[in-house]
Amino acid sequence: MIEELIQAGQYQEALTYLNDLDDEQVRYLRLVCLYGMQELKQAQREAMKAKALASETYYDVVAIYVSILKDLEEYEEAINMIVEELSMPYIPYQYETVFNTAYDELLLAKQEANQGMGIKNTSFSEEEIENILIKEDTSEDLLYMAIEQLEAMNVRRMLPAIRQFIKNNDKPDFAKSLLVEIMIDQEIDEDMELVKNHVSYDVNPSFAPHVLGQEASYTISELLSQVLEDENPSLFQLCLQFLDFYLYQVYPQYIDEQDYRPIAGAIHYHLALLQYIDVEIEDIEFAYNCDKEDVYRILKVIQGIEY
Repeated sequence: MIEELIQAGQYQEALTYLNDLDDEQVRYLRLVCLYGMQELKQAQREAMKAKALASETYYDVVAIYVSILKDLEEYEEAINMIVEELSMPYIPYQYETVFNTAYDELLLAKQEANQGMGIKNTSFSEEEIENILIKEDTSEDLLYMAIEQLEAMNVRRMLPAIRQFIKNNDKPDFAKSLLVEIMIDQEIDEDMELVKNHVSYDVNPSFAPHVLGQEASYTISELLSQVLEDENPSLFQLCLQFLDFYLYQVYPQYIDEQDYRPIAGAIHYHLALLQYIDVEIEDIEFAYNCDKEDVYRILKVIQGIEY
């Protein structure tokens, strides 16, 4: 009967039957009712008591507790609670997924709230950045915000998390290249393993070139300029932007000089088709003085990149 009242949204009536305050199920259902009524302060007090009593309902109570804190904009307390739960030796998989998602949402909400209040210091703590880097599933918005902050930090304290990130094949390739460049700028002299597309590379940032400081970047840009800059300036700019993205994706893979022309042609061909511009592969062959088979080979790689 109580569950039926709750499902019908009749929370106030359901509360009249929930009087055994020493029963964890009763406490949990009271919490559900109070949160459903958006009596947030009262629900927060109930959540504290329910959490202390909970056993079988523990993770459900914590999930609602975190939601209450988020709605009350008490982000720090909510984040600390999530971190504490995720650091436990065991947590049921379904709740781990929920808490990981909630953690990302809380960090973003905290940042947005601080910015909305005009707070200048909206940076993540070192612990938060570390968590963002090592978590299996992290919001890309959070990830790139954290990487941007790392540019102004001494990354030496974050090297364990960075090492773990760049050798994880499932992490975004673009982000890995950004992290390597930050370490290049800070002259990190250490041999590291970087994995992209299941290929392992040995990288020492103190000896590595910047992504766009390589000959391939200059030469391919010049090839695109010769063909497109006067004929179609807007497509030329799109091609340059995509070239940068492509180079960050494949870095530190060696790019053979013989591939410069096919890469330029493949980027031109790919973006022209996306812009509904009429172009034939034979025109690309002629314009870039390359073989269409090589263009198709590069095109296959390009089409596999999420942009």
